[in-house]
Amino acid sequence: MSSAATTLPAWCRSTLAIALLGSLLLWAALPPLALGWLGWIAPIPWLVLIRRDDLPGRRPYGAIYLAGLVFWLIAIHWLRLPHPLVHLGWIALSAYLAVYLPLCIGLSRVGVHRFNLPLWLVAPIVWTGLELARAHMLTGFMMASLAHTQVNWTSLIQISDLAGEYAVGFVIILVAACVASMWRKSYRLESATSARPQSEIRNPQYGLRFHPLALVPAAIVLCATLAYGHYQLSQSTRISSLADHTNGPRIALIQGNSLSEWKSDPNKERRIMDEYMRLSQEAVAKAPSFGNRRHVDLVVWPETMFRTPLITFDPGFRASAEQTQTTEEIASFGPHDLAAVVSRLRTPVLVGVDRVVYRASRPDRSEQAPAVYNAAVLVDRNGKVAGKYDKLHRVMFGEYIPFANWLPFLYSLTPLSGGIEPGSGPIALWLDSTYCFAPDICYETAIPHVIRRQVSKLDAQNEHPTALVNLTNDAWFWGSSELQMHLACDVFRAVETRLPLVIAANGGISAWIDRDGRIREQLPRQQPGFILADVESAYVHSWYVELGDWFSGVCLVVCVVFAGSGWRARRQLVKTARPADPDPTT
Repeated sequence: MSSAATTLPAWCRSTLAIALLGSLLLWAALPPLALGWLGWIAPIPWLVLIRRDDLPGRRPYGAIYLAGLVFWLIAIHWLRLPHPLVHLGWIALSAYLAVYLPLCIGLSRVGVHRFNLPLWLVAPIVWTGLELARAHMLTGFMMASLAHTQVNWTSLIQISDLAGEYAVGFVIILVAACVASMWRKSYRLESATSARPQSEIRNPQYGLRFHPLALVPAAIVLCATLAYGHYQLSQSTRISSLADHTNGPRIALIQGNSLSEWKSDPNKERRIMDEYMRLSQEAVAKAPSFGNRRHVDLVVWPETMFRTPLITFDPGFRASAEQTQTTEEIASFGPHDLAAVVSRLRTPVLVGVDRVVYRASRPDRSEQAPAVYNAAVLVDRNGKVAGKYDKLHRVMFGEYIPFANWLPFLYSLTPLSGGIEPGSGPIALWLDSTYCFAPDICYETAIPHVIRRQVSKLDAQNEHPTALVNLTNDAWFWGSSELQMHLACDVFRAVETRLPLVIAANGGISAWIDRDGRIREQLPRQQPGFILADVESAYVHSWYVELGDWFSGVCLVVCVVFAGSGWRARRQLVKTARPADPDPTT
């Protein structure tokens, strides 16, 4: 059964207008508007371009690229906020990310028009494969992803423990592709008359006809996805009902609102420490009268909020003659101040701190620059440093400049005084030999495979974490939509690993997320406060942690096949269009 044919509106003849419509809809589906239901509609204009026999306009892929550029410029506008020079990074990153939209449409057109595969199969495969590429290229960037529009649909996002957040994006594109396929072209010839014979009708018009059977794949996949989600949620409810909630740790997440800036101010350093100490004391004092009336097991401060650096010296390091203090004295400052915090709180702490390692001179006696790490340090109830984690996944242009190891002058062109070094690997921080915490810092939770690999390696060492702990300083972004986007990433990391995830964020948004991706509690942005999170301690298996990016990897391989086929077809077309060489005998 089909409806009568309808003529396409005039704007549908513009590639730029169609592509731009999809970009604006996707932007509205993400924070700050966060109209998540638009996430199911936004891809449809792009899918319409894939289905068309040809793309209108002289440079259609240039128009699609422009639509992608508009989306990224407005979606990640907050990237320009930390410093005026970051405007260049904002524009450069947007220009790079915009490439993926025309690439997705072009590769999908190869699958649909050259291989004659259905749109509902080709489009989600290509989208998913390119998302995996985006997660790895140039250190990876996965904020403002399509899957994040559905962060509040808890039953839908449960499939993330099978194939990561990529699985959610796959389902959304598949459903949208089925909707786009419901309307199919129907050619309509005008009847010949004595005044206008059939031979004069050279350009028949076409309309659209409705085909509801195109929704069958969408219905099957969406129903299976939701059925799996409801099953997982019911299993989680059963596990929670059997678990002894007193076995899990009570964690105090401290959120200050210390505005971030590049200049150093010793007085501000003291104010930061005073604010976090005051909030920590309030949390510890309130805990016995809150909820199940337990004391706090761990206090967590955000990234770099413990302002006394932790300094160590490699064996063989020789201080300069002008140095008035010994290396032992300098190295004692950090541990002394950490022990003082624990002594005042009478509670172990996990804090974000700058860690500096002064290295021994080279064999030619030339001095080496100290190694600086963005670190998380656990201090036990005796005031001793129980473990350190150095951030593994650095942010390009925020924590290091590419090629600056060979061209140090590059740092003089930026507000950075120098880059940080990456850590050696994931660390399990044990508290009282009872609770195991896997710390991560800042944007490490924005990349699926970064957290998955950490949990997988710890599992291989028989150190399964009780919870993931994210320490971040998002005050750089002044309460913008970046805070919500970062929180959406954290929700997916919790579901993917089937681990509770707690966040201590300077400037917000600090939150407590359970293993099913439900935000149990969160603090308002840019407001000081604290959360007392009673984290459940129970092991739940995750296929994504065990098997990794197998699904999106297969999709990426298909993208490579489509790219090779499209390149060969275009090369053959160029050869065919090239004029024949003149006969040398004439």
